[in-house]
Amino acid sequence: MIRPERIAHVVIKVRDLERSKKFYTEVLGMQVMKDVPEIGAVFLANHARDHHEIALFQISPTAELPKPNQVGLAHIAFKLRSEEELQAAYEELKAKDVPVNFTVNHGVTKSVYFRDPDDYELEVYCDNPIEEYVGMPNAYLGMDKLEYAQNDCGLADVIAQLRQ
Repeated sequence: MIRPERIAHVVIKVRDLERSKKFYTEVLGMQVMKDVPEIGAVFLANHARDHHEIALFQISPTAELPKPNQVGLAHIAFKLRSEEELQAAYEELKAKDVPVNFTVNHGVTKSVYFRDPDDYELEVYCDNPIEEYVGMPNAYLGMDKLEYAQNDCGLADVIAQLRQ
């Protein structure tokens, strides 16, 4: 049996490499590890700990957007160190006019979901202390909005929209 140490990187197809590079570096603070214009690619990482965690590959500018009812990637998550960092990330997304899809206290994590310029769903999250979710019936199924995001959709809202 193969037992990988961890997921190492994700490769994303994008319509506009420069626009996506700007988003991932200026909104998510990722570093450009290598720009490879010969193949329309850029390799990005957080904290320079890996040669890349995300690679962006430019395809056609008229490529179709991902469709929600197709099989494929649901979202990519980025772990933050604390709830304070999560709230600061939420406020920065708002300040940079990045639309927030929804926020949720899942139980094991608190999360903020949003979209990149090619409509990929992204998540920033922090782990909750065990005492916060140990008594929940299902620590993966919390549905409450985050306290500081009461005007945004919550997970229950998103699920209701999908079922309409």
